[in-house]
Amino acid sequence: MNVKFLKKILTFGLIVFAIAANATVKPASIFTDHMVLQQQSNVAIWGWAKPSAKVKIITSWNKENYSITTDQNGKWKVKVATPSAGGPYNIEFNDGEKLILSDILIGEVWFCGGQSNMELPMKGYKGQPNIGSNEAILKSKNPNIRLYTVPRSSITERQENSKPSEWKLSEPEVVANFSATAYYFGTLLNEILDVPVGIINDSYSGSSIEAWMSPEDLKSFPEIKIPSKGDSIKEVSRTPTTLYNGMLYPVIGYSVKGAIWYQGESNYERPDQYESLFPAMVSSWRKNWDNGEFPFYYAQIAPYNYAQLAPFHKGGKYNSAFLRDA
Repeated sequence: MNVKFLKKILTFGLIVFAIAANATVKPASIFTDHMVLQQQSNVAIWGWAKPSAKVKIITSWNKENYSITTDQNGKWKVKVATPSAGGPYNIEFNDGEKLILSDILIGEVWFCGGQSNMELPMKGYKGQPNIGSNEAILKSKNPNIRLYTVPRSSITERQENSKPSEWKLSEPEVVANFSATAYYFGTLLNEILDVPVGIINDSYSGSSIEAWMSPEDLKSFPEIKIPSKGDSIKEVSRTPTTLYNGMLYPVIGYSVKGAIWYQGESNYERPDQYESLFPAMVSSWRKNWDNGEFPFYYAQIAPYNYAQLAPFHKGGKYNSAFLRDA
């Protein structure tokens, strides 16, 4: 092949890459190539561009044009109508410079939260393998299952955007490091419903429920101390509101069919309080998601006698039965 021709191709490719890399319109971190959007819904999509800029959005499944003007901080948000399950599709964003998200599927999207029970990866922890997971990992290649993990972030201030991550197709190297509970749930949905499935894993090992709740949620619990802006965080997974600020608030609003929750060990010594905290959290999530009264399922913690951990854990006299009863 002619060397000059090769140089022209390379130059053109670099120009295209530079345009894409410097595009001023940027969707929030959770919107990436390979994502799954909830079917037959008006799904929210948001992001940033220059202040007072006009952003045009085109969805390939219906060629619909959406137009929105950013606010003084450059933020924009729009709701787009999705069809029945299918794909792949593209979404084009344009504020004078074009950005395209590709290989998008339409199907069922579920949010999965909690502590180590939910975070536990398919490959297990060191010295703690998951029985049967090796075979499941080897057989996990499925382009109709997409997985997204919200990066860890514990902070005293609400974050508008989560740390960068990306939607990934289900395949062994991805699944091995993904939440086992969330993955098995997603594969069952895909098998039974026969539609694309998107699973969002938003979990943090050792986290308490109050870490996933907002200051507004916790006003009814004066015994819980809410940190002030800039306070040092001694327990990154157990400080009230900090995981809500860094990991939940930035993704609230991503349209989902429902949520599953697997948590409780970090609150086992306070079952009476958990009886009120848990429904308060569920109610708050539904309200703030602006997604209707979506299904919220939870797993009870294992029947383990936490008294065996005393005196290492405060309140070790309680066992898991009290929390399950809550």
